[in-house]
Amino acid sequence: MKKTVLLLIVLSACLAFDSQCWAWATEQCGNKPFHEVNYKDWPGIMPVVNHTTRVYQIWVNGSQNFYYKGDAAALNDCLKKFSALKVPVREVLIRPGPATTKTLEGQRIAYDWQLSIMGGISKRLTTLEGGSKIWNKHPMLIINIGDRVNLKEIHIPKGVKVIEIRDLKKRYHEGLLSSDKTVRGWGSARLAKLDAYDQENLERVIKLLNDDDEWVRLNAAGVLTYFGRKARAAIPALKECAKTANEGLKKRIEKSIKEIENSEDKADLERAHKERLLQIRNFVEALNEQKD
Repeated sequence: MKKTVLLLIVLSACLAFDSQCWAWATEQCGNKPFHEVNYKDWPGIMPVVNHTTRVYQIWVNGSQNFYYKGDAAALNDCLKKFSALKVPVREVLIRPGPATTKTLEGQRIAYDWQLSIMGGISKRLTTLEGGSKIWNKHPMLIINIGDRVNLKEIHIPKGVKVIEIRDLKKRYHEGLLSSDKTVRGWGSARLAKLDAYDQENLERVIKLLNDDDEWVRLNAAGVLTYFGRKARAAIPALKECAKTANEGLKKRIEKSIKEIENSEDKADLERAHKERLLQIRNFVEALNEQKD
């Protein structure tokens, strides 16, 4: 199944000015092969793009994400193919799973690893001040450690750099210091989605409620809902931010407060998440010791 949709996205810039922008989005379920003519910027990427374990792909203005589902053997095969890419940087992010994504119609799809690439007009985001701290210039493979993929079964090939959530967290925090409001506004969502259980991430988004730009504050107010019950600590700051003449911002804050107050207790999920974070940290540190 392949579907093309025209989406209306409210941006801070298109890609540089306050306005409403139209964005083309296409998606494809399954693993029907894509043609290499559209991927010439990343020599050697086709064996990864067209890996038989792919279950879903989405394209939005040149930004593409491919999702794969399989066991450790399939992942190791994909890792080997990823290591053969002829690009300056081949990063592999290992993060806690399990993971799901949503289709354009809202259908949930479970997956185990993901290939993320920035192309087309979306690539311009990486050229904004601090943008390369938020969006990866080169393809990145993201592995979610869950029931089907165990750390002990993963074989990391030569030629790739393995990173963990705390590495990206540092980059994102630096990126949010950008003078570009697009980077600050959209970067806040990237930070929250990276790890919504992280207290420092929550505090960093709360700070954006005091941003000089109303659009950035609007983004931060919405992003705080990603943190669920943990974001109750942000309610005083949200109420202070609501003292504005901007009706849209007021409504967003009211909605966010309601969502936060009604959010479920995810203490068990948070404990499991942090346990896997520690396992991943030990795995990555062991890899680095072997290199030394």
